[in-house]
Order: sequence, then structure tokens, then C-alpha cells
Amino acid sequence: MTYRSKQPIYYLTVKVTYVRNRRELTTEAWVITRHLDPTDIMLHDDWTMKRLRRELYGKRKVKEKPVNITEVLDVTVLGRENQPRDDKKGPDSSSHRKGA
Repeated sequence: MTYRSKQPIYYLTVKVTYVRNRRELTTEAWVITRHLDPTDIMLHDDWTMKRLRRELYGKRKVKEKPVNITEVLDVTVLGRENQPRDDKKGPDSSSHRKGA
């Protein structure tokens, strides 16, 4: 049984633009994701985008909450994705050899 290789998980510092009081503001924020490209983060990482909207706009009643990630400033690799459940070995299987 073969599995695809596990993707890295990144901790990124990104530059974010959003609108407040009819002005476009720019700030830095942290993001933990599997994507490195700002466009990929905005398209595929809904969890992160919801967190950024909640963090930048709070509980204010705003009809549209545009949040754009303009660039990635810093990249740190945190680790890799977890293995699929079937691929995990039991506690005694590491010392047991097949056929022995």
C-alpha cells in the first residue's frame, strides 16, 4: 500500500489589506497553512480566511468584509501532515519482524 508523501505545514507572516472606514489598511498577520502562495491561501484555506476576518473586523456589522493577502513575508516549516489512520503502526509492531 503506497501513500502520497505528506505535505509540509508552514507558519507564515503575511501582509494583509482590509477596508475600515472607507480606507484600505495594511497590516501583518500570522497564518498556519499548507499553501505558500497568497492566492492559494485565499482560495483554498477557508479556516484561515474566516479567522482573519474575525480578527480584523471583530463583531462589527459590516456587509462586506474584504480581506486580501498581498504577500508572504516570512516562512517557517512547522512539520508535516499526519499519516493516514491505516498507515500508523501499533506500539508492538515496531519490534516485531514479519516471519520471525
